[in-house]
Amino acid sequence: MKPKVSLVKVPLKGWDEEVFEGVRRSIDLIGGPERFAKSGEKVLIKPNIVYGSREWSVDRRVLYAVAKIFVDLGCDVVIGENPLVDTNSSEEFKKYEMEDVAKRAGAKFVNFRRDEQVTVEVENARGCETLRIAKTVLDADCVVSVPIMRAHALCMVSLSIKNLWGTIPPTQRHLGHRKSLNWTLAELNKIVGTKLAVIDGTTAIGAPHVGLQPLGIIIAGDDPVAADSIATIRMGYDPYRIEHIRYTHELGVGEIDPEKIEIIGSTLEEIKEIGRKEGRKVFRLKGYNTDPRRLLKRAENVEVVMGNPCSSCVYKLTTAIKSIGVDKISKGPEMAIVVGPEAKPVPGKVNVILGGCLKKYADEGIFVDFCPVYDYDVKQGILMALGEVEKPKWLWERILESYRKKEDESLPGF
Repeated sequence: MKPKVSLVKVPLKGWDEEVFEGVRRSIDLIGGPERFAKSGEKVLIKPNIVYGSREWSVDRRVLYAVAKIFVDLGCDVVIGENPLVDTNSSEEFKKYEMEDVAKRAGAKFVNFRRDEQVTVEVENARGCETLRIAKTVLDADCVVSVPIMRAHALCMVSLSIKNLWGTIPPTQRHLGHRKSLNWTLAELNKIVGTKLAVIDGTTAIGAPHVGLQPLGIIIAGDDPVAADSIATIRMGYDPYRIEHIRYTHELGVGEIDPEKIEIIGSTLEEIKEIGRKEGRKVFRLKGYNTDPRRLLKRAENVEVVMGNPCSSCVYKLTTAIKSIGVDKISKGPEMAIVVGPEAKPVPGKVNVILGGCLKKYADEGIFVDFCPVYDYDVKQGILMALGEVEKPKWLWERILESYRKKEDESLPGF
């Protein structure tokens, strides 16, 4: 049986009731809430709170509607989240009025940063060998992922699969970023087993140069990979080029091929056309398709060694180069920027080695850790090669330092 994904349009400035009805219809079109949970079962709803700001997080009306649907079904409903690492969780939830949303829907709210954590071993791990996950998530009979549709500088898109990152504590995220963000996301999703995805596209977060954009759409799917695949096409991307979606599919969690997905409320051709004409204008990150070798063509002292790198690392390298400037880089020493698991350092040159996949070569040059790499760290690595930085403070050092100042280290979700 094909997985089902529905697309329902809602007015751009819709009344609350119109948004509620759009959410309900999106779920009804793929079988209704009773297909995913029964009365008395525990339902965990995982929203995506980017910041406490309502504008940059999932629409409260969408979150309320999903919770209320399962409360009315007779389920024991919990809304749970753990926000961005370098934020104070209590403050962010207060800004969003999270407890009020849960109370109005008849649900409970759990701050995952204060929840008990359960350590789960990952079989044949490509990311983290073990994952600490909020106990409330693992105790649920049904997990519903409710993200806002948005572009993401590391993952290209952030939808229902990426949304589960908020089920693990900040220090586990640090390890996941270091090992492999994309594989850790895939393995986390296999463990959690999301039954329903409801993607909020009423107002979406586009690329940084675009910002918030009203789209007026709700996407729901009985398979998180299928839902993300269709949403990704609607955003103007190829889902096969989004590593965390492809890896989750490869682990058998869901279907990525749009031809094997039953689309309700639109057609694949229409979704592709909207993605080409409108999606790319809103969501496409500048430099996403730029080849760093062409970008550095004028810098004759620099060789870019590409060994089948992921799209995220290529994008981050491109961003770092643009930030520093080609002219400045061209005045440096003979340099090789090495990226991708099949790449190797170049003898006789100053090697800037990018990403956890090349950690085995860490002693052969300036090693920039994490998978994918961050453009901030890539920039620091290149500046070290240019002799402008001696001992950088890497991005995650800054993030964890900020986090420790804002949260209690005794918390189980630390």
